[in-house]
Amino acid sequence: MNKCIWCNKEIIANCSVSQLLTFKKLDPQIICEDCELKFDPIEMTKCCPNCHRKQMDQLICQDCLKWQKKYPSYFLKHDALYSYNEFGKKWMERFKFTGDVRVAKMVAERLSKAIKRHKEVDIIIPIPISNKSFENRGFNQTEILLNIAEVPFVTILENRSTEKNQVTKNRRERLNIVQPFFIKSELKDSVRGKNVMIIDDVYTTGRTILYAVECVLSGGARKVETLSLFR
Repeated sequence: MNKCIWCNKEIIANCSVSQLLTFKKLDPQIICEDCELKFDPIEMTKCCPNCHRKQMDQLICQDCLKWQKKYPSYFLKHDALYSYNEFGKKWMERFKFTGDVRVAKMVAERLSKAIKRHKEVDIIIPIPISNKSFENRGFNQTEILLNIAEVPFVTILENRSTEKNQVTKNRRERLNIVQPFFIKSELKDSVRGKNVMIIDDVYTTGRTILYAVECVLSGGARKVETLSLFR
């Protein structure tokens, strides 16, 4: 009998009649129904069509209208899986800051399916973390998510930021960060003419992801899409 990876409660597997008759091997469940329901999947009919911010309508949100003015030649089309509710914040704390990378398995299948819906992508690029964050944490959380979801990626970008961690910043400080990303010199031509998808863990203001978009477009990418686990 399996136990929920989050709450450690025993999980009783529900088998269909067809599965019993065909002796089909069941994939082990790693999350119980109660914990599964704590995530808040974003409904396409109740979010901003540009950034998937949760709201009661499908109008473009004020944040996206401001970004359109700043980037008039780039049409933001961001995909996100879950609203960043209280459970999402607890999950991220346990995964990213406590270092319990096992919980990435809870979202791996859904993340993989979401990425596969974007069929024209040539290269997937995770948002890089700064050297200081890597020294403190020991891993890049977005790379861990992609590895566990068995999604191939290329670490084309590097983060040269020396600023304090994003989680410690307020909204104004996040919006005022300077461009931290660069394409690695040995990979400078790797995005030229390619359809690129940039992946991050959380989309908050959009500043980080749009800096990454700006960097990749300057490297000659033909098309850039973005996706995050939480919005």
